[in-house]
Amino acid sequence: MRRPGIMAWLIALAVTVAACSDSQPPRSAATDGDSPVASPQTAATPGELGDAESFGGQTAPAEANGTAPAEANGDDGGMAQSGWSTLTPSGSPRTEVAAAAHLDKVWAVGGLDGDGAASANVDVYAPTFDAWEPGPPLPRAVHHAAVVAHDDDLLVVGGYVGDGFDTPTDAVWRLDSATGRWQPGPALPGARAAGAAASDGDRVIYAGGVGPQGLAGDVWALADGAWRRLDGLAQPREHLAAAGEDGRVWLLGGRTGGPKSNVAAVDLVDGDAATPIGKLPTARGGLAGFFHPEVGACAVGGEGPQATFAEVECLDADGDTATLASLGRPRHGLGAAVAGDIAYAVMGGPQPGLEVSDTIEGLTLNN
Repeated sequence: MRRPGIMAWLIALAVTVAACSDSQPPRSAATDGDSPVASPQTAATPGELGDAESFGGQTAPAEANGTAPAEANGDDGGMAQSGWSTLTPSGSPRTEVAAAAHLDKVWAVGGLDGDGAASANVDVYAPTFDAWEPGPPLPRAVHHAAVVAHDDDLLVVGGYVGDGFDTPTDAVWRLDSATGRWQPGPALPGARAAGAAASDGDRVIYAGGVGPQGLAGDVWALADGAWRRLDGLAQPREHLAAAGEDGRVWLLGGRTGGPKSNVAAVDLVDGDAATPIGKLPTARGGLAGFFHPEVGACAVGGEGPQATFAEVECLDADGDTATLASLGRPRHGLGAAVAGDIAYAVMGGPQPGLEVSDTIEGLTLNN
């Protein structure tokens, strides 16, 4: 009897190996038991949240690069290049929130819930994992506050305390990264809500808003632990936005009363004065702002009498305008922040008035 040839033997071996391989279970990015979303019952400390390699008990994949996981952003393997991508919702719908990037994550602070109740919630989004985790709650519920990352600090500035719109506060809270607790910071020179704040790299600038006597046009600068008064706004207003970089802060839009009083004014704080430099193409209040390294400060979202805005419009220091991709979901009362090279638009109401969402969208800026 003839023995099988070497070719037949190799074919049989290949079939056996393939069968063994097919019997192994497929790999998956995460199962229900190891989802990167942390339990909402336990707030993490800033030290835990600040670990770039782990979040909510999970370890970052070797290829993690500070952006959301590829599987969360469609088939192109990353954040959509032509527009805003919808990311994992926060699970805590709110409006009139404040947002800032701190420790390579996006912090959404305070706001109003769907019942109109003020919130002390702090929700932290980790871009690396496209996941949320609760942060240390605020000492007191607040809405229409401002939040600023400056040096190593995260500051929550002003806002309305309680559920109404008649009690602005001068309180400033500073997050102690070592203890994970909020500590009192230097109080504002006066109580304010619905103003705007940003860091210029050396100072924190707070402008506009509503005080005990109504509409305010003050501009204050925090440096070396104390606030001092700068030249005020040419047009006092509330519900404005701010964005800053390289020693300058832009003050964007706002309104002087209800949504019918929206303004397009843009001021630049450079030194001790707030100087008008131009106008947004779209007048709006209830907006948020972020800085883009190529086109300056950008206004995102906002509210009019009949609708919310999706437009994203930017001005540089010379007042020249540019337009970026519009939001996928128009909103007002949202927060905005830049972490890495991605701008995030966080929560806010999709319709005018008391409307809430837990939406977060991201836009890559280095295109």
